[in-house]
Amino acid sequence: MNKNLHIPESFQVDINDFYNAVVKSTENYIYIVDMKQNISLISDNMYEDFDLPGRIVEDLISVWGKLVHEKDQKRYQDSISDMLSCRTNEHNLEYQVLNRKKEYIWVVCRGLLTRDEDQNPIMFAGVVTPIGGRGKVDRTTGLLTQEECKNTIDLFQNQGYEKGGFLLLGLDNFSRLNNLKNHIFGDTVLRNIAQMIVSTVPHESSVYRFDGDEIAIFYPQATISDMKNIYQKIQFYTNHEHEIDGSSYFCTVSGGIAMLGEDAYDYLELIKCAMSALDASKKGGKNRCTVYSPELLKSNLYTMEIINQLQRSVLAGMKDFSLVYQPFVSSNGLELKGVEVLLRWTSETHGKIGPAEFIPLLESDNSIIPVGKWIMEQAFITCKEWLNFYPEFVMNINVSYLQIIDKDFIMFVKHLLSKYNLSPRHIVLELTESYFVTEMLILKDAFKSLRDIGIRFAMDDFGTGYSSLGLLSQSPADIIKIDRLFISFINDKDHSFNRSFIEAVIKLCHSVGISVCVEGVEYIDELNTVCDMNVDSIQGYYISKPMTKEEFEKKYCQKN
Repeated sequence: MNKNLHIPESFQVDINDFYNAVVKSTENYIYIVDMKQNISLISDNMYEDFDLPGRIVEDLISVWGKLVHEKDQKRYQDSISDMLSCRTNEHNLEYQVLNRKKEYIWVVCRGLLTRDEDQNPIMFAGVVTPIGGRGKVDRTTGLLTQEECKNTIDLFQNQGYEKGGFLLLGLDNFSRLNNLKNHIFGDTVLRNIAQMIVSTVPHESSVYRFDGDEIAIFYPQATISDMKNIYQKIQFYTNHEHEIDGSSYFCTVSGGIAMLGEDAYDYLELIKCAMSALDASKKGGKNRCTVYSPELLKSNLYTMEIINQLQRSVLAGMKDFSLVYQPFVSSNGLELKGVEVLLRWTSETHGKIGPAEFIPLLESDNSIIPVGKWIMEQAFITCKEWLNFYPEFVMNINVSYLQIIDKDFIMFVKHLLSKYNLSPRHIVLELTESYFVTEMLILKDAFKSLRDIGIRFAMDDFGTGYSSLGLLSQSPADIIKIDRLFISFINDKDHSFNRSFIEAVIKLCHSVGISVCVEGVEYIDELNTVCDMNVDSIQGYYISKPMTKEEFEKKYCQKN
């Protein structure tokens, strides 16, 4: 800077005109501080965008400092201290600052301090520039970009440090939220979650926007336990309902943890490990966090093999798929009321694979849509046959939320009812409890359309996920199925909560017209207890294990 610039006397500019011209010709924030009186003048946009008391601000340096993010506070205060102690006259610093929307944004703040002949501060003036457009900061979330994450980790290693924790997060079913609302709504959800994460993580860590709905956290010198704790805090937030402009939503998050210096020794390998762990969380049911291990790579190869075999089974006309049926009975007399149809699959190389393993894989590539249609048609055919033996017979069919939101699903159900001349009162569609909460916005219209034609819904695995007793009165479920988790210790004095919980659920459900089925009854004492509780129906191994169509007919149809 040329301190000896000579301005001729003929060059006359009104100071007010000059200030207004500068302010109106830039989107940056302008500030001028009278250091003697400690009074500042700030630009209109600075007042509008930040929680400042007015255009004229007393003690701006301290007031502004309170808006600076905690993790940047020390650098900010050190820079101010360096100026006031005459070590420098320049202020040039990047940091995060809180705006009026309660969002932290990245800015670069530059200023110059002028002094009198005795070196006393006279004026401090400069500009605050948002740096979202420079490739360092993501405009949607206010987070640093993926490239900055690479730069941070590379610098961390170049400085001789070796160990740190890396958590890669992915929002679950975020694309459906975008489709249900719009991208503006989705961006707001993403921004809110990003800002929550920034306010949650330790000051030493940094947060980055990756591709799509992915957010990454790097925490120098962290342990696996530290990274798990961060995920649990984030999950606590995302497991609750939130609201934007009067519109509520659920958006859970999955995570993958990898450790620098243990799992990987450079940035690219670290990302690869974290992505593998996140992928395992997604395929394992979502809303969970997985710590990377070398076995995950082997597991991924196994998963790819199973997915390929499942796809071949579907293309071969549902080859290697089969159905079994588990009866449920009335609590009064243990008379047969109906069955729940269950899907089974046998791998050509690994033998029988459990539904908890292969159904999420069917959902991962939408193969659940054709498989689900096959299950439903077989179930309708069988239900029609068994009505000849049991006129009030009910067929419970498990469905995935992906089936219900499929544009052809409702018409397909209507088609089957017509094709097989079946009354809808004989059909119940079962979904797990979590979908009644996290996917309610998406499923709401489909539920209404199906209930309007007489189809009933059952909430499966009640008590294991998100629901509360208060939500039951608002639920579209016609039947609640209480999970075995609460049945296994129902007569144990040390687990009296289980019994109290079941009694409360039954009482509340009956008060709002919801039936209750208790699942997982395996012993006579459990049966006697739940019968005394006035449940509507009972299902479990004590009544019957799942059986093939031929086994069911031999046991229940021949004698009838």
